[in-house]
Amino acid sequence: MNNYTAMDIANYIVWYVNNVLRQRNLTPLKLQKLLYYVQVNYLIHNQGQPLFPDSIQKWQYGPVVPNVYFEFKDNGISHISEPKSTFSYQMNPEGGFSFEFKKFDASKINNDPVVQNSIITVIDHLIDRDAFQLVNKTHMESIWLKDQSRILMGEKGIEYTNQELYNYFLVNNDFLRT
Repeated sequence: MNNYTAMDIANYIVWYVNNVLRQRNLTPLKLQKLLYYVQVNYLIHNQGQPLFPDSIQKWQYGPVVPNVYFEFKDNGISHISEPKSTFSYQMNPEGGFSFEFKKFDASKINNDPVVQNSIITVIDHLIDRDAFQLVNKTHMESIWLKDQSRILMGEKGIEYTNQELYNYFLVNNDFLRT
């Protein structure tokens, strides 16, 4: 099992788009779809093992990792220019607690070629797509369509399972094609 969270992967996507590709077209909506397809790509190439344990939910505009959504939603429809710092706290043995903000460090993923390549493959193939092209792409997938009426009626918490993603994309593995 990997030691990555969805936030780690989202931050890497933001870092890569800004520092390697030097593009300015990564909105929160687009980030969610890239994160989804990164998880799918990893599942397919690693016998159904997920890259991150966070759940992916089925929302009106397609797949969303809620905690990542809430971190980046303030960008609205604007480009995300930098990764988010993470917050951690620790209980001290002598009582009380301490906390710190950690800036994102891309080196952990850059030093993990399997994970890095899985992420970069998806970004390089999909970064030039408009966010709503990616939304439409996810809406054509039967694993979203089967819950469409519930989603559009406002039902919350409908999740994709890793097994569902793996089974669907093992057969429909052209998700990186334009």
